[in-house]
Amino acid sequence: MKEKLCKKILGFLLASLLLLTVSPPAFADMGPKPSVTLRLYIYNDQNYAVTLLGNTESTGPWSAPSAYGDWMGSREVWEAFQAYDAPEGYYFLGYFEEYFGDTEQTFTWGYYPPQKFYVLLYNMDTGVFSISKEPVQRYAFDSEWQVLFDPEDGWMHVYTNRTDSDQISLFTSRLLITLILELALGALVFGLREKAQQNLIGGVNLATQLALNLVLHYGLFYLGPWAGFALYAGMEVLVFAVEASAYCRWLPWPEGKTPCPVLYALTANLLSFGVGWLLNEHLTNAQIRWLSLAALFLWYTVPKLAGKTCLFKQNAQENDKRL
Repeated sequence: MKEKLCKKILGFLLASLLLLTVSPPAFADMGPKPSVTLRLYIYNDQNYAVTLLGNTESTGPWSAPSAYGDWMGSREVWEAFQAYDAPEGYYFLGYFEEYFGDTEQTFTWGYYPPQKFYVLLYNMDTGVFSISKEPVQRYAFDSEWQVLFDPEDGWMHVYTNRTDSDQISLFTSRLLITLILELALGALVFGLREKAQQNLIGGVNLATQLALNLVLHYGLFYLGPWAGFALYAGMEVLVFAVEASAYCRWLPWPEGKTPCPVLYALTANLLSFGVGWLLNEHLTNAQIRWLSLAALFLWYTVPKLAGKTCLFKQNAQENDKRL
């Protein structure tokens, strides 16, 4: 009976997931678009214009050769970029921004930026161009670089802030918090305290959370927020279905208690989802890392302290009886 119920629930969830994946897409040109952001560090009292030389002759509304529009900015600057002898296979697409004074600036191409490009600076005071040594390529839906420029010798260095170690440590912290939350819920609410029970819960969670976070990372990082959230919603349903099915089949339930593996899987996933949302809204990545360490410390120390307290009370009661 229990296995039939689990199969029906699993079938319903998989059907819901299928509906999510085959829903017709919306083709209206709305919602998030890829972007390229440059953090510019140019320290002198001269004025610059910045553009990207793309590796295609058109991208979205931008194209080469471009037609000048008053909304673009200075016509003189546009003509200078238009006349620049770009590297073979790269083109000025019409989009540029102007910067004045000795300050750190941000250049953002937020509507159909080129996939691969050179960074090109134009000194509006001297008429001198400076170009990055090599082309760079968008690495994510929202890609960001820092541009260091030395005006004296024309040296330019373009590099990204993305570090794999930061992503791995943050992923590990989130995974650790999720595991401890679901294990604690099982132990405190459902009585799942035995080693075999916690090993199964931990193993199943480890597998499903790895898959969920990899898909979420891929979706948000490469496809953008809307596509990423759609994948995330489908994966959450699939994770619940897999965990509920695994618990129905293999999780040994405490003696004397009515088995409710589906309820546990649902409650655990809702709890981890809610806590994860709160962490994203109210804590920085550094605070999340510290919280995971605190949770790990409490997970190992609290049961030991509780065990010692119970043992102390038991010994005290025995001594009182002897007296």
